[in-house]
Amino acid sequence: MRRIRTLLKQQCLEIQDANDTEELLQPVAYFLTSLYFFMVIAHFFLLHETFKWVLMTTAFMTGTVCLTIGLKASKILSTWQSFITLLMTLMVSSNSLLHLWYSGDLEQNINIFVSIIASGIVLSNRTHWTYSVMFNWIGWITVNITLEVALTQHFFFTMAMSTLLSWFAHLTRKKLVEKQLALEQERDIAIQHEQVAKAATEAKSSFLANMSHEIRTPINGIIGMIELVSHSKLDKKQKDYVATAKRSAGSLMIIINDILDFSKIEAGELSIELMEFDLDQLFTELTHDLQSQANRKNLKLELVKGNVLQNKVVGDPYRLTQILNNLLSNAIKFTQLGSVIFTYSLNAIDDHLRLNVEVTDTGIGVSDDALPYLFDSFSQADMSTTRNFGGTGLGLAISKQLCELMGGRITAHSSLGKGSVFQFSIKLALPDLVVIKEEKYNTSKYLGNFFNLRVLLVEDNFINQEVMHAILKSLKIKVDVANDGLEALMLLTRSQPSTFDLILMDCQMPNLDGYEATRRIRAGEVGDEFRKIPIAALTANTMNNEREKCLAVGMNEYLTKPVDTEDLKRMLAKYQPN
Repeated sequence: MRRIRTLLKQQCLEIQDANDTEELLQPVAYFLTSLYFFMVIAHFFLLHETFKWVLMTTAFMTGTVCLTIGLKASKILSTWQSFITLLMTLMVSSNSLLHLWYSGDLEQNINIFVSIIASGIVLSNRTHWTYSVMFNWIGWITVNITLEVALTQHFFFTMAMSTLLSWFAHLTRKKLVEKQLALEQERDIAIQHEQVAKAATEAKSSFLANMSHEIRTPINGIIGMIELVSHSKLDKKQKDYVATAKRSAGSLMIIINDILDFSKIEAGELSIELMEFDLDQLFTELTHDLQSQANRKNLKLELVKGNVLQNKVVGDPYRLTQILNNLLSNAIKFTQLGSVIFTYSLNAIDDHLRLNVEVTDTGIGVSDDALPYLFDSFSQADMSTTRNFGGTGLGLAISKQLCELMGGRITAHSSLGKGSVFQFSIKLALPDLVVIKEEKYNTSKYLGNFFNLRVLLVEDNFINQEVMHAILKSLKIKVDVANDGLEALMLLTRSQPSTFDLILMDCQMPNLDGYEATRRIRAGEVGDEFRKIPIAALTANTMNNEREKCLAVGMNEYLTKPVDTEDLKRMLAKYQPN
């Protein structure tokens, strides 16, 4: 096994040597080309001996070969790169030895010394470097013996020093090559890990999108049916049963939404919207909604308004409500006796507004050991907290991420058995400084009935068909139902342009899904008169890329299941015939 690893390492080094030489081959070739073409000219003008024509010819041939190698470097196989570099160094040495032989000038020994040193600089392959150095030594000794020149101690010492310098240069270069190989291997491993992590994230996102659809689809039916039953004639006991079922379904939706929101944050898909809302109204309604929880435990829930510059602000009221809901619900959940106080203030800082909120309770508190991990994912004070109070441990982690997405931060101070104080701040804007997407809390524009509206509902789930059909009928809307995309296309083909004002299109259906059905409608397959009919996505997938996907295929609106009746009314109002 060790032998195999050694061979593999050696093979990797050889490949790296080839790759490293490949980077040097072209610049070295061009440098030698320039040098030897210059030598041709220098020999012509400076040499007067008859052998200058031989030296000019060999210099010209060397320059020509180097030029050819430089031009063809990118096409030469990497396994041949180091060998060709060796050949060029041997050609350089040959020119130097030839010049020494013909001239007999001992000063030409300098060229040999330089050739040896250059071999160490350009050759990282140990065998090739050895060949180059040996060629220079053998050639130098042979030429000197042929010329009957005394091999003095001085020249031997200089050759030895040149070889030593070349050896050090070669070692340095080899170490650099090995280091580069190690870095490239680490890079490849990091890239591989990144690809694995990316694939895992994509798989997780795909799984969550599918689970979102699979879970929210039946919950849409449950909550929808509970809502419909709650509007029917019930006695007091039945109303209590329905109210309990409604609270349980709402708690389940909170857990599911927390998990999906956390996944969106991890995937970088959670975005903050900008819309105008009334700060006092939002906080008053939220406190009123939570008052029943506090009353059941005989707790005092108090809303305290501090210095508020103005009530109308721009931000994301839904995400702000989500943060406060987490903090206040936790405060009520973990407080058995006493009070929960909710204080807020709004101040102007530079070009934006800063909302500061503080939630104080007299609950069980958090230990000093657990406090630093309070905002970590899936974290609660201890396992007994989960057993006694329930929860996923995601609420505070999501709140922290939401605060940071809105330009703020959240902190906690607590003493075990004495209660806790949670403080957070976020950035808001003045209405006249921001383009408002939608006045979500202004409901006056869609109040009234929709008896003139005709809707085609495309939905494959029978229970969801019943729920949506009942909701739409309660709004006096004329409804036709198609079980999948193909049935919808067939129905539209047989219909007149005035038959429908709007299509509510489920996205995931058998036979033909909502995306492809929308594409075909926009392409005119059911007639040009229906090309521009408004289409609203009706999907249980809440990931951000789902909205983009729906809009990309030509849908005009996007509604998620379980369907919020107020959101549905807001959307329907846009397409109510005059």
